[in-house]
Amino acid sequence: MALDKLFSESIVNRDDHVVLGCKLRPLSLWHATLLELINSPLWHGNRGVTMTDLRLATAICSGSWPEYRIPSGLALVWWSLKTRKANLALEAAKFSAYIRDFYAPPMLWEKELEKAKGPQLCSLPQPLDMAAWLIRNGLGEDRSWSMPIGMAHWYYVAFARHRGAEIDLVSPGEQEAIEQVKQKRHK
Repeated sequence: MALDKLFSESIVNRDDHVVLGCKLRPLSLWHATLLELINSPLWHGNRGVTMTDLRLATAICSGSWPEYRIPSGLALVWWSLKTRKANLALEAAKFSAYIRDFYAPPMLWEKELEKAKGPQLCSLPQPLDMAAWLIRNGLGEDRSWSMPIGMAHWYYVAFARHRGAEIDLVSPGEQEAIEQVKQKRHK
């Protein structure tokens, strides 16, 4: 049986990601939560990224759980001056490569959900749900929030399957077939 390439990508990551002169830490649930919190266009893949968006995302992803470093005051002025001539397109592309390197969750088949009976509970934010599940299964709070995000997704799915959840992974062969169909559509 072939090893899933998304799984492989989730455990083998580069450690030399540098954007705007800052070394980025492994992309984690913590970083994803903060990028989501600020509605970062870099996280969502939106167009129209500004240098401010890039500086903020870079500051977040160069920090560690449970802290984050957002330059302010003189530090912000100094960093803005230092990066004012940076090539936005190039630096944004480097940030996108960083996300692609770390964000490799398992591909799952979606099932039609039956309409739930009774009162509906508010769903938890996905990063919190994942972190709570990982913590419950013994990985600890620090490790759960700071491990590479792709790995966190794989652990989350594995723990859920071990607990009896009916989760169907897309096989490597099925992934390849899906990719071929996508490529044909884009021609």
